[in-house]
Amino acid sequence: MDNYGITYFGIKMDWDLLSGFFSMHLVTWLLFLVMLTNYVRTSNVYAACSVKAERKEVLRLSAVVCCSYALMMPIEYLVAFFDYYSHYFPYTVYFLLDICTLFFINFFIKLKSTKAVLCKRYVTLCLSCNSVLFLLLQVDLLFMHNGLKPFEAWWFWDIFTIGVNFFDAVMILVLLIHKDLLKLNRFLLNRKRVKPVL
Repeated sequence: MDNYGITYFGIKMDWDLLSGFFSMHLVTWLLFLVMLTNYVRTSNVYAACSVKAERKEVLRLSAVVCCSYALMMPIEYLVAFFDYYSHYFPYTVYFLLDICTLFFINFFIKLKSTKAVLCKRYVTLCLSCNSVLFLLLQVDLLFMHNGLKPFEAWWFWDIFTIGVNFFDAVMILVLLIHKDLLKLNRFLLNRKRVKPVL
């Protein structure tokens, strides 16, 4: 037996492969747990009807975001299964999934409650920022693959890594606690109060 595999109930398991899979899809698993938490909140029998309706709206929003992130798992599996390689994978797929999720949330999910609208604003902001970062990184990698710039790490890669993880964490926290973490509502209200000078 090597250091990376162990037999568990008669099945040889590769722990490196499993740990790599879980760390790559940690955000998806956290979004799934947030969705389950929001589902449990909707089943509170002592809550008022308006509170239940508000919680169901947040549940719908968290379910859409979780499904969007979970779609990447079968796509990555199919790419690995067919041994497909492209300079456009996976960042273009992440970009397209974020854009499709934004489109679906903003055109097909109607929200009325204050908490759900707050969560929708944060999800829209975070997915928009992530999609811009994915697009910029994909363009950067295409420049490198086409020989227009040297293939070496630079400061944007650090910004990409920190930015995507930051926006994912903000989205997860807002869907979980339903609070205005970055004071986005206050910023929007202040902008509405300031009238343009003619």
